[in-house]
Amino acid sequence: MRHPKREIQDKAKVEELLKGCTTLQLALWDGETPYAVTVDFGYADGAVYFHSATAGLKMDCVRANGLVAFTTVVESELIRAEDGCGYTTHFTSVSGRGRATVLEDPAEKAAGLDVILAQHQGPTGGYPEKVLRKTAVVRIDLDELVGKVNPAYPGDPQI
Repeated sequence: MRHPKREIQDKAKVEELLKGCTTLQLALWDGETPYAVTVDFGYADGAVYFHSATAGLKMDCVRANGLVAFTTVVESELIRAEDGCGYTTHFTSVSGRGRATVLEDPAEKAAGLDVILAQHQGPTGGYPEKVLRKTAVVRIDLDELVGKVNPAYPGDPQI
């Protein structure tokens, strides 16, 4: 990170921030072209889960190589100024990188859907077999998880 003072050092805080979000911007690569899309997600035990239709560009990219990155903005506020050079945005965000795996086992798919729905305060469990068959559930095993704030809050125990 170019401005280390902006990095949230407390891993538990970064995870707490991530668990407070419901959508993230997912970046994928099919080997030739980058692709970014917003997805609903859930986070648990060092992994991000999202669901999808079983076919389409998103799943083509995941299956091509599984390399993914993402970001989610926890909060954002535009700060206006008299001139353009004074404009900025105060924000808190979480970003990560990892490798995506399409879950095939129905029990693993159901567990992944539970993580997503729990993050959205939704009901969990009881997924019909036909829904599990036609729904792709993807787990991203994280290699990196970083929280960032602007402006930097050096020494602030809340961040």
